[in-house]
Amino acid sequence: MVFLLEEKILALLMKKPEAGLEKLMNTYAGLIYTIVCNKLSAICPKEDIEECVSSVFFEAFEKRAGIDLSKGTIKSFLATIAKRRAIDMFRKSMKEHTTVLPLHILGEITPEGAEGGTQPQGQCDRLDTRNLLISSIKALGEPDTEIFIRKYYFGQSTKVIAGLMNFKENTIDKRVSRGLRKLRTIVGADIDFQERMDS
Repeated sequence: MVFLLEEKILALLMKKPEAGLEKLMNTYAGLIYTIVCNKLSAICPKEDIEECVSSVFFEAFEKRAGIDLSKGTIKSFLATIAKRRAIDMFRKSMKEHTTVLPLHILGEITPEGAEGGTQPQGQCDRLDTRNLLISSIKALGEPDTEIFIRKYYFGQSTKVIAGLMNFKENTIDKRVSRGLRKLRTIVGADIDFQERMDS
């Protein structure tokens, strides 16, 4: 069913590009918006998120001739573009804002259980630690900041990061190892970095 649908979409993209693009967006706009929004909603305004979503479909449209359903689905093709575009937008926003608290990286602090709008001390402590962590990641400088964002926020593997950033895999691993030592020194020796990034 899905394969047949994607065959029809691809055929339409080839024969009637505008109609194909409309069908593509009607079919996958919700998915792409969700992917982009999950990564950017805490740091980017709605307009930037919508711009990012539009850029995903524009790129897919421009590359429609290269889509090969024998190698992968249109859905996965779009998802890959969406993640890459979200990374670009995220990096841009990180550079433009000096004090940001991305909820998906640092964890959302909710008022549940709090009285009078105040947070329990434990949550406040975690918030302080997360603020320190993100500041420390930015302080690592490029390319380390980008490597950490890609690895721990976007979940990209060492191999993928190395390919995208034109580094050797062992170079990425060394930078991650060195960066983790620096972060643990700054934030605290007992910090669970992966837990902090995922929480």
